Amino acid sequence: MTDSSSSIKPKVTIGVLALQGAFEEHQRSIESISPSISTLQIRTPDQLQHIDGIILPGGESTAMGLIGDATTGLWDALRTFVHSSTKPTWGTCAGMILLSERCIGTSAVITKGQSLIGGVDILVCRNYFGSQVSSFEMATPPPPPCNNSIIQKKDESDDDNTTPFPGVFIRAPAILTASSDVEVLGKVVAAPCRSAAVVLKELERKIEAGENVVQMEISDALERKDGGITYTDVRLHKEESSNIGDDNYEEEKKEAIVHERINIDLPGASDETNAREVICAVRKGKILCTAFHPEIADDLRWHEYFVSMVMDAKEE
Repeated sequence: MTDSSSSIKPKVTIGVLALQGAFEEHQRSIESISPSISTLQIRTPDQLQHIDGIILPGGESTAMGLIGDATTGLWDALRTFVHSSTKPTWGTCAGMILLSERCIGTSAVITKGQSLIGGVDILVCRNYFGSQVSSFEMATPPPPPCNNSIIQKKDESDDDNTTPFPGVFIRAPAILTASSDVEVLGKVVAAPCRSAAVVLKELERKIEAGENVVQMEISDALERKDGGITYTDVRLHKEESSNIGDDNYEEEKKEAIVHERINIDLPGASDETNAREVICAVRKGKILCTAFHPEIADDLRWHEYFVSMVMDAKEE
């Protein structure tokens, strides 16, 4: 998209996976940072050799996986690109799902489940925040500061390191857990949609049973009994002890909470709202993931942060 008549030769070229989704919005955001940056739409394996980093955009992760698998050599080439750890990768929303090692809430109509590229040991819940009509914007933590010379410095009075970032969540996923080698860059507190809450309830059951969950399909959020249909109760219910008032009650309660945290390594949920603290941004080495859509916001800080990652990698 860079103007070929420009006298400034691009220093870096950032690819954007262009199978489906918001790839053009990412291109506009990246190229508006500096004339030294160009972008390239990626649709074939051979194009990967011409870029210094890649963005996997938001969109529909299932559709991207199906198209990627059907494109000869593309998914394998992307896995090699991501896992080689020499050039940065950024996944936003659906792109974050593709970069996860584990995913729940995958489409029940896909025989082999969600096709993942992997690279980051995180457990992601698809559509955690709801359907398309449930899209919203909320304040999220800003990215870490970047000091690369290619990033034009702003007025020093602008405190970009503390000003919240306007996160746009569209059918967005959430990260439930991250391994110790993954740096958590941001968290938000939000209640899961009903279908996601049902999936989480089933996940907790599987974890309690000692199962190693890699993928889980969408669970039915309806209960059919006595000739009627009702929504599944997705509230968190805590069993009350019969020893309330006993001197040992509080100690038993503390032990039960510790035991639960050890065996169910998931964000907690409140009785009233089922809200949980979930992760919305992480980084592992040269891989960046965000659950929201930075390309839609009128704020370039996450794109600037990724450009700085690419520049740092080129200088190594």
